[in-house]
Amino acid sequence: MIKEVAFIAIAVSDKERARKFYQETLELKPGMTAMEGAWVEYDLGAVTIGVGCHPAWQPSRDGTSVAFEVEDFDAAVAKLKERGVTFDLDKTETPVCWMAQFRDPDGNKLLVHKRKTA
Repeated sequence: MIKEVAFIAIAVSDKERARKFYQETLELKPGMTAMEGAWVEYDLGAVTIGVGCHPAWQPSRDGTSVAFEVEDFDAAVAKLKERGVTFDLDKTETPVCWMAQFRDPDGNKLLVHKRKTA
């Protein structure tokens, strides 16, 4: 019945602040934009991240999480820290990956993630 993930949506309260964070801090490139900039899609490989601002859809600190795969885990964490990002969960190792959790300006949980090689 379900064949793939169409997109992952992240609710935000301020479209300009969100665009600045996702495009400048995280260096994501915007793709399709709709609703006068209140919905922006960022294509990352086979996955699309949709960032949207609407009164009927509010962000939550306990809502959606997105893990961003990076080439160099330590360099990505260091760059984000230089840009003022604080981490709720510092570098954590699992049997298959390393990850660290931070939040966007609305408190949505995001992660820097690096898979271990097989």
